[in-house]
Amino acid sequence: MTSIKRLPLALSLVLAACTPAVIKNAAPPIQDIERKAPDDKVLPIIPSQPIAADPQKALDNYRKLLELSPDPETKAESMRRLADLQVQIEDAKGNDDAGSGKTLQESIKLYNDLLYAHPEDKHNDRIFYQMARAQQNSGEVDAAIDTLQRLTQRHPDSNLAGDAHFRRAELLFSRRRYAEAEPEYKTVMDLGDKTPFFENAQYKYGWSRYKQQNYDGALDVFIALLDRDLPQGEFYGTEDALKGVAKARSDMVRDSLRVISLSLTAEGGGKAANDYLAKKGDPRFFPLIYTALGESLLDKQRYSDAADAYAAFIERHPTHVRAPDFQERVINAYADGGFNDLVVREKERYASTYDPAAPYWAGKSPTPEVLTALRKHMGDLAKYYQARGQQDKDKNKDDFLTAAKWYRRTMEVFPKDPEITDLNFMLGDALLDGGKTLEAAQEYSKTAYDYPLHPKAADAGYAAVLAYEKVAKDVPAEQRPAALRQAIDAGVKFADKFPGHPELMPVITRMAEDLYELKAYDEAIKVASRVLKSPRAVAYQLRRSAWGVTADSQFALQHYPEAETAYTEELKLTAKDSASRPEIIEQIAASVYKQGEAARSAGNLRAAAQQFLRVAQAAPGSKIVPTAQYDGAAALIQLEDWPAAEQVLESFRTSYPAHAMLADVDKKLAVAYQKDNKPLQSAQAYQRIAARLSETPDTRREAAWLAATLYDQAKAPQTAQAYEDYVNNFPRPLARAMEARARLVDFSRERGDIGKQTYWLRQIVAADDNAGAERTDKTHLQAARAALDLARFAAADARQLRLTLPLDRSVARKKAAMQTAIDAVNKAASYGYGEVTTAATYELGALYQDFGKAMLDSDRPAKLSALELEQYNLLLEEQAEPFEEKAIDTYETNLKRIRQNVYDDWVAKSYAELLKLAPAKYGKTEKGETIYETLQ
Repeated sequence: MTSIKRLPLALSLVLAACTPAVIKNAAPPIQDIERKAPDDKVLPIIPSQPIAADPQKALDNYRKLLELSPDPETKAESMRRLADLQVQIEDAKGNDDAGSGKTLQESIKLYNDLLYAHPEDKHNDRIFYQMARAQQNSGEVDAAIDTLQRLTQRHPDSNLAGDAHFRRAELLFSRRRYAEAEPEYKTVMDLGDKTPFFENAQYKYGWSRYKQQNYDGALDVFIALLDRDLPQGEFYGTEDALKGVAKARSDMVRDSLRVISLSLTAEGGGKAANDYLAKKGDPRFFPLIYTALGESLLDKQRYSDAADAYAAFIERHPTHVRAPDFQERVINAYADGGFNDLVVREKERYASTYDPAAPYWAGKSPTPEVLTALRKHMGDLAKYYQARGQQDKDKNKDDFLTAAKWYRRTMEVFPKDPEITDLNFMLGDALLDGGKTLEAAQEYSKTAYDYPLHPKAADAGYAAVLAYEKVAKDVPAEQRPAALRQAIDAGVKFADKFPGHPELMPVITRMAEDLYELKAYDEAIKVASRVLKSPRAVAYQLRRSAWGVTADSQFALQHYPEAETAYTEELKLTAKDSASRPEIIEQIAASVYKQGEAARSAGNLRAAAQQFLRVAQAAPGSKIVPTAQYDGAAALIQLEDWPAAEQVLESFRTSYPAHAMLADVDKKLAVAYQKDNKPLQSAQAYQRIAARLSETPDTRREAAWLAATLYDQAKAPQTAQAYEDYVNNFPRPLARAMEARARLVDFSRERGDIGKQTYWLRQIVAADDNAGAERTDKTHLQAARAALDLARFAAADARQLRLTLPLDRSVARKKAAMQTAIDAVNKAASYGYGEVTTAATYELGALYQDFGKAMLDSDRPAKLSALELEQYNLLLEEQAEPFEEKAIDTYETNLKRIRQNVYDDWVAKSYAELLKLAPAKYGKTEKGETIYETLQ
C-alpha cells in the first residue's frame, strides 16, 4: 500500500514527556535520578511544523479540510494531524478538565480509523505509539498496554520499539502485572547501550522479580547493579560505600541495597544470605550485603534477626578481618533490642574469640581497635556477673567465679592498666562472694601489700583480715584453730601497717571474737576489756560488741549472773530499733532462765520458780518467756501451790492464746483446779482440751468426760450440753456413753422437756440395739428401763384419748394408740429383766383396764329415751367386759411370778388392781390359802 504522505507537525514528540505520572510512580521511588534525552539515532524525534498561534483554529481547519472529502492520502494525514494536535493540546492542559476525555476519545477513534483504513502501513508504529499515549492519558491503561504490544509485535524493528517495551513494562508494573512486566524490562535490557532506559529497566526488572517473590532472581539483578555502580574495592559500611557513588546514582544504589535486604529478609535473613552467596559466590562487596541487611532489620526493630544477619557473616567468614566488627554489631543489635542476656552471651563470644591467645589471631597481634573493645567487654562481663551474683548470693555463686575469671583475664591481658589495683580488689570481692575465700584473702593481701601505696591499700588489708576470718569459719573443725590464728596474724599485720586505720578497734574486737571461737574465754574477756577500757574514743557499736564477747564468754563459763550483767550493758548500747536487740534480750532471758535451772537442779523449787518468773521482767518480749512461765508454773505445781500455779497458767493463756504449749497449759490448769476443788474451772479447762483437734482421740474423749462430770459436780448450766457433746463426739465406749445419755434423760425429766426425754430414751434403746459385742448387762438393763419409760409415755398418750361421738371413729383412734403402747410395753418386757417385766405387765393390764373404763365413760348419744339409754349402757358394758377380763388376766400374770420368787411393787400393784376388778375372787381367801393358790 502506498504510504501516507507526511505533513509537518507543530509539536516534537519526546518520549519522556509522553510518560504519565502513573507510570513514573509505578516503581518504588528513585529520588532525583537524572535522565538524558534519548539520542536522536536511538529514538528519533519527529519534528512537525510550529503550532499555529491559535491551536483551536488549526483544529477547525483540519476538520473543514476533512469535510471537503480530500483524497485518501490527504485525509489520512489530516486525521493523524488532527488526532496528534488534540492529544498535544490536552497534554498542555494537563488532561484534567471535563472535555479532555471526550477529546482524547475522538483522537483514539481517529487513530483506530487510520489503522483500520491502512493496516499495513509501515508508519503505523507512530500511530500505535500516539494512540497508546492518548489511551493512557484518558485512563485506559489496559488498552494502552495492548496497543503498545501491537506496536512491538507488528513493528519489532521500529525506532519506537524500545520505548514502547519500556512504557508497556511500566504500565504493567503499575497494574501489578509483574510477571508480564518482567520480560518487557528484560527486552529493554537486551538492547544494551542502544536504549537510554537500560539502567532504569534493569532496576525495575529486579523489582518485578522481587514483587513475584523471586527473591534469588531479584538478588541477581540488584547485585549486578551494585557491581556496576559501586566503586572498586571491598566495602563494609553503607555510608562509606555510597560516598564513592555518583550523586545521580546514589538513590538507586541505596534502594538496590534496600531491595537486597528485603529479599534476604523474606528468604530468612542471615542464613539466606549465606545460602545465596554460597551458591552464587561472593561479590567483591559482600560484607556490605550483611551490613545493609542488618541495618535494614534494625530499622524495623527486628533486633534478633539483625544480630543473626551479622552473625551469619562471621559464620561464613570466621577469620575475616571484619569478623570482630560484625561481632560488635551483633552485640549492639541485642543491646538496642534490650536483650541483656544475649548481649552478655555475645560479649563473651567476642572476648573468647578475639582474646590475644585465641586461634583467630594465628600468632598475630590484636589490632588496637580490638584491644579497646576487649578491655570494654571483659570489664563489662566481670561487672555484669558480679552484679548478677549479688542479686542472690546463695544461688548465684557461679556468677561470682565467672566475674573473677574475667577480672583475672583482664589483669593478664592489660597488666599495666591504670585501674589494675581496682581490678585486683574487685577480683578479691568476686572470689569472696564466689566461695573462694582463701583465694580472696590472698588477692586482698596482694592488693594491700604488693603494689606501691595506693588509696585502696588499707581497705584491701582490712578486707584481707575479714576474708581470713571467714576462712576460719568455713574450714573443717580440725583446721579451725590454725585458721583462726591465721586471721589473728592478718589482724596484727594490718595493725602494724595501718595503725591509724579507723577499723583498728574493730579488728581488735574481732580478735576477741576469734579467741571466743577458740573457746579461750578468759583470754577473750581480757582482749575485749582492752576495747572497753581504751583511752581513745571508741564507737559505741564496738563497745557493744566487746560487751557481747564478754557476755558470751561469761555465759560459756556458766557465770550466769555475770553474763546477765554484761548482756544488760550490751543492751544499753543497742538502739531500740536495732535488729540485734531481740537477740540480746533473748540472751538476758537465757541467763536468767539458766539461773532458774540451776536453782531447780539444786532442789530449790521456790527459788527456781522465782527465777523462771523473773524472765518476763528482765527480758520482756523474749521468746522464752512462755517457756519460763510454764516452767515456773510447773515448779509451783510441784510445790502444790495451786492458787499461784493457777494464776501463772491463766496469765499464760491470756498472753499467749496461740502458743504451741497452750495444750499442755490447759492440762496443767485442769489438774490444778481439780486439786484445788474448783470443779467448774477445771471442767472449762477439760472442755478446751476436748475441743482441741491436735490432741489424741483418747485424750479428747477422757477430757470431754471429765468436763461433763465436773460440770455435773459443779451443778453448772453447761452440764447437759457437755454430756450431749460427749455422746455426739464419743459414742464409744458404749458404757460411758450410756451413762451420759442416762444423765441427759434425767436433765430432760427435771426440765419437764418430754421431747428431749423421749429422744434420749430412744437413743439409749438404739445404742443397745447396735451395741454388738460391747453390750453388757448394765447397758442392756439401761435399755430395758428406757424402753419401759417409752412404753409408759405411749400408755399415757393412749389414756389421754377419750371415746367421743361418733364412737366408731374415736374407738379406732384409741385402739391404734393402745396398740402402739402395747408394742412398746412388749418391747420393754422382751429384755427379760424381772423388775422391768413386772412393771411392763402392770402397764399392759392398766392399758386394758383403761380401755374398758373408757368404753363405760364414753359419750352417750343425745335424745335417747330411758329405755334406749338403758339398752345402750348394757351394750357398752358388754363391749367393755372383754377388756376388763384381759386386764384381770394380765394382772394375774404378774401374781403368778410370786411362785418364781418374784415379788415387787408392780406385783403388789397388780394384786391391788385385782382386788378392785375381782373382789369376789381376791377380796376373801380361805384360811391358809395364799394369793397365788387362788390362781390355780
